[in-house]
Amino acid sequence: MRFGYSSLFRCNQVSEKVKLAIKIVVPLLSIGIVMQASAVLLFHDDFEKDEIGAEPGKWEVGHDGSTTAEVVADPKKASNKVLLTADKASNQSRHDVGGSIYVVGDASWDDYVAEWDMMFPDDFYMGVVFRFQEGEKFYLSDRRQGGREYHFYKRQGGWGKIKDGIVENKPEIWYRAQLILTGDEFTFKLKERKDKTPFDKVDPATEGKDGNFKTGKFGNYGLVYIDNIFIGDAVEDLVLPVEPQDKLSTTWSSIKASY
Repeated sequence: MRFGYSSLFRCNQVSEKVKLAIKIVVPLLSIGIVMQASAVLLFHDDFEKDEIGAEPGKWEVGHDGSTTAEVVADPKKASNKVLLTADKASNQSRHDVGGSIYVVGDASWDDYVAEWDMMFPDDFYMGVVFRFQEGEKFYLSDRRQGGREYHFYKRQGGWGKIKDGIVENKPEIWYRAQLILTGDEFTFKLKERKDKTPFDKVDPATEGKDGNFKTGKFGNYGLVYIDNIFIGDAVEDLVLPVEPQDKLSTTWSSIKASY
């Protein structure tokens, strides 16, 4: 075989192109691996694996009061399972009058994004807690009576309002909620579940800032229905992992049959 100078030159050109491609691709792959490793879905629950009438399997009692959370049939669709956070009336379910608080997660949780479905049984005070450390150390995102005011509070031996806000809401309607924690800053948004507007296009209902509690768990407060909860490092993490049967990653909206 005759192998001339021109052939050698072309081989060198190809070799240089391969080297250049490797220099470009390998760092990109490394970045992708790092980004994928840092993307974390911290928690998910849709209560479908729980028994009706039982306490939620993935939740624990953070504040042991007189109420019990239980998985029930969705009042709007009986074939769907949801969490009812207390077994007493609204005015007996808040922790400051003896109700329990159920929580999920780890005491070391700091910054994250949480999204969940929520329905208010009646026109009363109810919501969720975050950075929950114990019964007298947590933050509260709280619906107020009247269907407009939505506040952030701090519980530390008593109540201290961090910030008030406004969002129209009514009992017995399923809403989709979002809570973003970034350092000392908290943002809460609420829209009807049937509203397909992305949360980044939804105005905040409440925005507040406080630096007392840096970490803690997430949970319920008072009497409220909860379903399809996702908690992750970022919005992009609020998906379920790909299953072995080659199923696509799934977001909250496609977990259950459409409403």
